[in-house]
Amino acid sequence: MASLSSDAAYAPGELVAITDEFIFLPPLTTVVPKGDENTAQIEVHLHTTLTPVGTLELSCVSSQAPARRWRLEFELRTPTATASRHGTSRIHPHFPEAAQRIDRIFGAQAQPVEPRDVKHLRQELERWLGLRETWDTALLRELFALLWERARRRRRSAEHERLWLNLAGYCLRPGFGYPLDDWRAAQLWSIFPSGIQYSRDSRVRSEWWTLWRRVAGGLPEEAQIEILDALALPSHVAQAAAWRALTEGVRGYDDQIRLAASLERLPMERKIALAEGLLQGLCVPQAQPLICWAIGRIGARITLYGSPHVVIAPELAVDWLHRLLAVDWETIEPAAFAAAQIARMTGDRTRDLPPEVRQRVAERLCAVNATGAWITMVREVTRLDEAAERRIFGESLPPGLSLIR
Repeated sequence: MASLSSDAAYAPGELVAITDEFIFLPPLTTVVPKGDENTAQIEVHLHTTLTPVGTLELSCVSSQAPARRWRLEFELRTPTATASRHGTSRIHPHFPEAAQRIDRIFGAQAQPVEPRDVKHLRQELERWLGLRETWDTALLRELFALLWERARRRRRSAEHERLWLNLAGYCLRPGFGYPLDDWRAAQLWSIFPSGIQYSRDSRVRSEWWTLWRRVAGGLPEEAQIEILDALALPSHVAQAAAWRALTEGVRGYDDQIRLAASLERLPMERKIALAEGLLQGLCVPQAQPLICWAIGRIGARITLYGSPHVVIAPELAVDWLHRLLAVDWETIEPAAFAAAQIARMTGDRTRDLPPEVRQRVAERLCAVNATGAWITMVREVTRLDEAAERRIFGESLPPGLSLIR
């Protein structure tokens, strides 16, 4: 859809060429819950109503049952709404072949497949769709739809479950930014209470936590609190001895820490308690890189998706920063990047650290020959580059999506 603010007058039903005068609006979306209608296709009329406040309310009304209607809403959360100018992205020409491969592994009819066939599904998808780093958001969400329709069959084996968790999280990352992502994230969240089938398999446990880290941006505060409560962190991070045992002997524990640090919608007191517990582990050398990354994420001046109201107070952030300054940045590079995130300049006096503190961080970054972009973000207001986004998020964002902060 597009709007026009010029004085041009057009008659109803007139076909008009789209020019640069038109302003393209976010896409209109709605969801028809499964079971509302029994047919695969529903014939509808577009119904408009002028509300008392002077806005238009749009709905799809069933031509067979006028009482059945579904409200259309603008998808305002997506930063890529302008993509609608050229219409929805065309489906990949080899999508049907990819769908067949997914159905062979996760379809309703169990087919004779070897364990290696399950392991090689990702390679098969890349053979038909190209390297997965090139899969655009539209394709990723279509693949997620296929996986979600077959979610119950993920429990056929440990390898099935591990692969399904890996692909589902990858296809829905970062959990927001595309039309109907709120709905998709809510669908995915419905499996959290039941947990994983093969909980004794360390690889499955690792993929389970990685899945929720990837889509955390699409989860509300209540869900993020529930995730934190399910982690093993609160009772273990306070003592160095426990840290040493966990970091050396428990596979996937680092995934839990990365997930916890990525929960930006946690209440302030929970975030502070989490960070203070993690900081106790700085005395364990092998834990330092991971802890520094986590503290940088929790104490960042600019969040990836959370409200500015959940940013840690500058006074507390300065205290965390002093603890990071005690780490050897030349050998523990994540400490330097964490300090840059905490000292990053935003232009907001309520979030920015004192100038002398930022100057000290900038000088320390220069002394260890840190990346120029890190030094710049401490000295002036700037957007993150792709490399910095990857460091914070843990991997690249889907092509076409970028963080706007």
